[in-house]
Amino acid sequence: MKTSLRHIAVAAGLAMSSAQAMAFGSILVSEPGIDLFNIETMAFNGSSFDIFSLTFDFTGTTTTDSSYLVIDGAPLSITPPAGGTATFFGSGAVFGFNFTSFNTFESFKFKWDPDSAISGAYGATANDFVGGIVTASTSNGLYKGTFVKVLGSPDVSAVLSPVPEPESYALALTGLAVAGFLARRNRRA
Repeated sequence: MKTSLRHIAVAAGLAMSSAQAMAFGSILVSEPGIDLFNIETMAFNGSSFDIFSLTFDFTGTTTTDSSYLVIDGAPLSITPPAGGTATFFGSGAVFGFNFTSFNTFESFKFKWDPDSAISGAYGATANDFVGGIVTASTSNGLYKGTFVKVLGSPDVSAVLSPVPEPESYALALTGLAVAGFLARRNRRA
């Protein structure tokens, strides 16, 4: 009995850590010119899967005019994934793209003129992206990341990680409960 409970606790811990260690992807932002930003999805490491949509949420950003970034119209240019399409949706601080045939080893780019919520003539820089959230809906589940400053460069990037499903949390809590039970039982002995 003692050995099987330990095996259950170890298995639960491994299941949770393997769920977290699934394939990662990245979204990179560069500033090729004034008011033009290039956002590119890079290959997700590990197995290949389809990306159905990307959503950008800049409500958590802070601009130098004490506001947040918005998109007021459509992107200036879109480079869709090879063999697929990218359809823009949304406006303001939350917007994104729906895709057809977007494999994780392909790339997607768009350029836009970001403004602040209070100034249509705002000259945004990549620093204004810090705190923005990117969410990817994929055939391998949901991935999410937050834009942070890249040290030693004018760029920011967001590295997307898998969002655990509720079953993963339940399994982890079960593993912790079993590990706690075992520790308490060992202490009494």
